Amino acid sequence: MTDGVESIAETYHIQSPNTVSYGMGATDELASFVSERSIDRALVVTDADIVAAGATEPVLAALERGGADVTVFDGVKPEPKLSMAEDAAAVAGDGAFDLVVGVGGGSSMDTAKLASVLAVHDVPIREMVGMGNVPGGGLPLALLPTTAGTGSEVTHIGVFADEADGGNKVVVYSEHLFADLAIVDPALTESLPPGVAAATGMDALTHAIEAYVTVLRTPYTDGLARQAIELLGENLRAAVHQGPHNDRARYNTSFAATVAGQAFVNSGLGAVHALTYPLAVEYGLGHGLANAVLLPHVMAYNVPAEPERFAEIARLLGMERAPGETTLDVAYKSVDAVKALNEDIGIPNRIRELGEIDTAEFDAFADVCFEYSEHNIDRNPRAMSHDDVVGLFEDAY
Repeated sequence: MTDGVESIAETYHIQSPNTVSYGMGATDELASFVSERSIDRALVVTDADIVAAGATEPVLAALERGGADVTVFDGVKPEPKLSMAEDAAAVAGDGAFDLVVGVGGGSSMDTAKLASVLAVHDVPIREMVGMGNVPGGGLPLALLPTTAGTGSEVTHIGVFADEADGGNKVVVYSEHLFADLAIVDPALTESLPPGVAAATGMDALTHAIEAYVTVLRTPYTDGLARQAIELLGENLRAAVHQGPHNDRARYNTSFAATVAGQAFVNSGLGAVHALTYPLAVEYGLGHGLANAVLLPHVMAYNVPAEPERFAEIARLLGMERAPGETTLDVAYKSVDAVKALNEDIGIPNRIRELGEIDTAEFDAFADVCFEYSEHNIDRNPRAMSHDDVVGLFEDAY
């Protein structure tokens, strides 16, 4: 990707769901969607904690107002497994449902995506793993996030742990996973615990920053990424610490997470998302938390390759340029800004603060990164070798 005049001749393809409804109370749009499509039976895919927190209640009420009978599958767990999608699909396929509704974080929404196609296509789930291997469209799909983080509601991606492969993560990419309707209602984030709000918010920031510097960025993704970075820098602290008492902060972080998702699904990501793989598989660290801890270290590595871009990130995160500072000086301030944000919302900046992690495993960690996420390393703005990855884990430790 080149900036300036050379990029004018390029053609860009924009991927997105069919419809996105956004705003406080947007969940009500689900009633019209159900009524207009004459939906009789809807399966809500979610997890038990979200049900217990009451976050599914507005969704169930809207579906029922639209005239649908509703069944709830609440068997999703964080960092979902392929077997969870199979379980949800078994319910969907046996129940004559004509709508699947994913409610929750990325785990619930990704599970709903894959369940919607598995319910229609009798194909072994592992044959769908990879790029473009889903044979066709599934049941109609609506997605409603209850976190401000993954952006899964606007992506065509599902990420799962594969129990048959030692729990390593696999990814399903297909246009058939796009939602027919994505509803982003910040009111659904009201019950979000501070720790979850922090981790998911930093997940969104990682999406935005990586989308802004990836080698596959476009003018379209640049605008989305910049807006998301600025909104998260201005609002994430309040969304974490004030939660249900600050609708404006939650409104802005929800919007930021969605536009960051729209950015990265069209630009790809980078090395942060590669380095999180072994931490999730070997130590069970949540995706958003692992992203947050690794992000400033990968940024510092990448700054020399894109100083102007990182200087702009610093500005978007509220860092000012002092007299006499070079662009490179300002670029490194973006790293300081992310570290400060982590600290302010209760996330450490060192891997060792997340638990006992054996540094002797870092060489094997690098192997995992290249085996399962080399595409993200390839899209990183600065070239990265096996030894570079080991060095980043050591730096982050």
